[in-house]
Amino acid sequence: MKTLVAVDPGASGGLAIRDCGGSIWLQPMPDSLPALVGLLRTYKTADAELWIEEVPKFTGKNIPSSTTAVLFQNVGRVEGAAVALGYSLHRVPPKVWQEPLGLGGRKSVDTQAAWKRKLRGKAEELYPTLDITLATADAVLVLHYVLGGGR
Repeated sequence: MKTLVAVDPGASGGLAIRDCGGSIWLQPMPDSLPALVGLLRTYKTADAELWIEEVPKFTGKNIPSSTTAVLFQNVGRVEGAAVALGYSLHRVPPKVWQEPLGLGGRKSVDTQAAWKRKLRGKAEELYPTLDITLATADAVLVLHYVLGGGR
């Protein structure tokens, strides 16, 4: 079984890691590049894959530029670390992993906070034994997609 790492690179994002033994580990986004590299190095196997949520080039008028800056900084850190460590890198747009879940899209709720809670609720429904947080919910759902949920 190969290691699969799913990443929500958001400012409050996280990682969901299915190790080569089949266990799933959740981790909020590390706050530094050395911490990220250390984490990815821990789980690296010969055929490891890293799947990162593709981010839009325009994040919207209601999202502060500071949040956008952290988002894109995290994308660069994750992708750079993954390639340097020898992970097979894959990008998946939000619509691709979200559509099979039947959540109705971001516009199905009033606020970003409500959307994040909806995603966490779906992740908890699919993986009731995991300690899922708002930081790790998207990554869990990306991992679910990678494992065949909707593909």
